[in-house]
Amino acid sequence: METITLKMDRKQIALLKERARALRRSQGAIVRDLIDTHLAKKKRPSLLDRAKDICGSVSGPKDLSTRSMTGYGRD
Repeated sequence: METITLKMDRKQIALLKERARALRRSQGAIVRDLIDTHLAKKKRPSLLDRAKDICGSVSGPKDLSTRSMTGYGRD
């Protein structure tokens, strides 16, 4: 493991110490757990996840790259 240094407000330090004492764990372990939990939630949703509610709501041909040439001079 590597060591880092960070600056925190007194209020944050007090909360960290209180949590560490309550869980009987080191402050470093608490910070590592919080970072892992927070960063794991920030996973970017895929386009499918974001558009799931509208998928299949459009009617038309399944292959949109084809179209009828009726009315364009080719009958």
